[in-house]
Amino acid sequence: MGETLQPVATSFNRSLRVESRAERLTGDAGAVVLREIMERSGIVEWMVPQLTDPRRQEDVVHDL
Repeated sequence: MGETLQPVATSFNRSLRVESRAERLTGDAGAVVLREIMERSGIVEWMVPQLTDPRRQEDVVHDL
């Protein structure tokens, strides 16, 4: 009825395997795909130097 896909290992976490089985499908896998795209494209590493915070870091407080 459907095609069989081989499990996929991610580059950012080799212990994580993505499988396509009807009884285990979830929408949460989209986050894994997005993370894999970000890792392989290098977009985060490129963005880090582009983002600057002109505030004095010792004066920045975030209460939890």
